[in-house]
Amino acid sequence: MTAILRSPNRLVAAALGVAFAGYGAVAAVTGRPALGILFALAGLVLMVTARLGIAPARRANTAAGAVWLALGYAGLFLVGTDANPLDLRAIDEVVLFAAATVQLAVGLGARRDVTAASPSTPAP
Repeated sequence: MTAILRSPNRLVAAALGVAFAGYGAVAAVTGRPALGILFALAGLVLMVTARLGIAPARRANTAAGAVWLALGYAGLFLVGTDANPLDLRAIDEVVLFAAATVQLAVGLGARRDVTAASPSTPAP
């Protein structure tokens, strides 16, 4: 557990994995099963990759952030129309854009390696 807390990528993947699994359960109970399944599966994948290590968590954060961003943009045009298969609502848009911002920032910007190279080590 402490290894997860030491890496921003693993921490974000674990925290948002739990959050999305919970949000998916709520969505499924409130009559939006497609959105519930999508969020529950995404939450499960994020939690598993957080346990696997920094590199898988970084890739999962980047991929999930890109998917949430694309889905958020698509949802801007779908909310309130009949062509809305996930039954997205305004609050879902807020959640998608917030998660995309956090996951892309951490996945693309956080340190990728476990140990920093020592200053005395010559560059290859």
